[in-house]
Amino acid sequence: LRVYNKMLRKQLRGQENEIAVLENSIADVAMMERQILPLISRMVDGLEQFVAIDIPFLQKERTTRVVKLRKLLERSDVTVAEKTRRVMEAYQIENEYGRTVEAYKDKLALGAASFDADFLRIGRVALIYRTVGSRQVGYWDISEAGWRTLPDVPYKRYINKGLKVAKQEVAPELVSIPLNPAQVVKR
Repeated sequence: LRVYNKMLRKQLRGQENEIAVLENSIADVAMMERQILPLISRMVDGLEQFVAIDIPFLQKERTTRVVKLRKLLERSDVTVAEKTRRVMEAYQIENEYGRTVEAYKDKLALGAASFDADFLRIGRVALIYRTVGSRQVGYWDISEAGWRTLPDVPYKRYINKGLKVAKQEVAPELVSIPLNPAQVVKR
């Protein structure tokens, strides 16, 4: 019986040590949650600012994503892990935009007028439009933060080819597009 009681005391001490370790871990998790929530909130702020200053492609989709993230952060029924996962997923989507080519249809506001247009996005390097009916072509001028029209010759042909490549209607090939010259960033 003494041997048995001695073994139980050892087991009890071991369990008490495990309880102490688990309590410390729980306290650490709670502290990390308190630190992670402000971090992911700042990440959403940064994402919102980035979408605002980036070239204006898929604006509705991208701003809606940020609004949904803000609402998600306010919900108490969603775990911190899920909130973090969703914010990281949004960052991954934005990252993908930088290395993909895409063609899509959207409204184009030029001055007071609004047109249906086909857009060609080449990473974050170029955003080009062609109004429906191919009446006008142009691009987003990053330095001026505005749309610039292009002469039909030769750009309409290049943009039409670029749209076909992006829609996978033709085999990929080198396409000439208008680009802004590189700028030196001053610190």
